[in-house]
Amino acid sequence: MEQERKRFDITDFGAISDTKKIQTKLIQNCIDACRISGGGEVIIPAGTFVIGSLRLYSDITLRLQAGAILLGSKCLDDYSDFKVPSTIQYLADPYYREIWNLPEYYFYALITAFEAENIKIIGEPGSVINGQDTFDENGEEKFRGPMGIIMSKVDHLHLEGYCFENSANWSHTLDGCRNVVINNVVIKAGHDGFNLHHSEEISVTDCRLECGDDCFAGYDIRNLMVDHCYLNTACNGMRIGGEHLLFKNCIFSGPGRYPHLSEDTYYTHAIFKYYAIRPDTIRNDAHDIKLMDCMIKDADRLLAYDHGKVEMIQNNRPLRDLTLENVSIAGIRHTSLFKGNGEKATLALKNVAIDFESKEAFLQIDKGIHLDFEQVDFRRPTRIKIGSDQTIELEGMTTMKFSGEKQE
Repeated sequence: MEQERKRFDITDFGAISDTKKIQTKLIQNCIDACRISGGGEVIIPAGTFVIGSLRLYSDITLRLQAGAILLGSKCLDDYSDFKVPSTIQYLADPYYREIWNLPEYYFYALITAFEAENIKIIGEPGSVINGQDTFDENGEEKFRGPMGIIMSKVDHLHLEGYCFENSANWSHTLDGCRNVVINNVVIKAGHDGFNLHHSEEISVTDCRLECGDDCFAGYDIRNLMVDHCYLNTACNGMRIGGEHLLFKNCIFSGPGRYPHLSEDTYYTHAIFKYYAIRPDTIRNDAHDIKLMDCMIKDADRLLAYDHGKVEMIQNNRPLRDLTLENVSIAGIRHTSLFKGNGEKATLALKNVAIDFESKEAFLQIDKGIHLDFEQVDFRRPTRIKIGSDQTIELEGMTTMKFSGEKQE
């Protein structure tokens, strides 16, 4: 029989709820005791506990009981980056540091772990982590504060059950992680939902994201499966790149319930926007990215891929293929871009229904793009632009292949 895990209640270490007094040190003492004992569960009971930065270690479960709230301090002095290195390399690039105003301590958060394994953050119903939109005049864009949760190079990570509200920057920074399971997590407001740079073997199920920025973001991701999730955003449903990335049984719905804090706007920019930033190491060209059995409604653009464009952060390795299968699409307002600019790529649509009301072209491609349409139902007359001098118009149920200037 497996030995029962040791339990450490933060109140046994002097932590007090429902007070404005910062509880970071007392809770960290509890975490450290758990670590010294070889691991176990750190219990956050019902009540509101004000915290700065906490650090988790291997074999520790942080369990938020029903009604437990971890409330991020509004005081920046309560936070630390623990000098933890990140696998995200653009922080060292002078160009991006300047245009985004990235401070040296950029990767600091409410909860951090680095080079660890077997970490869990589990929330019972009604548990909340709230970043309070903590303001940092020296932070990214001269206002963003600490991240929510940073897990860097963590193997076997499990996140479940809690609600993350009002993160002052990305809600979850999971960089260089492996074997990640995320289930039944809710994200409300703030900035990005899940950032997954350089991470692999990831399962995300039954989550509800209502984000001010990208729901999913990251490049050099491998083997990601997102299933039965609701994705609402005032930015992009996904700004993403990698290999073997699958979104299935998901609803992408705009406009955002919460605003994009940089622009004070609510509209959804794009459902899929490619991501491949130049200063970072990306192992392979992006390929095998799929949306299956999804519903998409109300966004400016369905797709945004324009390889090589610095302003779109697509100036590293190219995208080779994207597939939409058994997908319904409505409420798209502007032309989608799918351009390799000298790099070949395939856009495959299979059993897709498209109701595009705009008078603009639905899609613009260049002559290096291969289109593979199988049972695509264009509910209205719909135009596709190829390069600068060619247009095809489609209506009704359509099956076709198009390569360069040749239509089959």
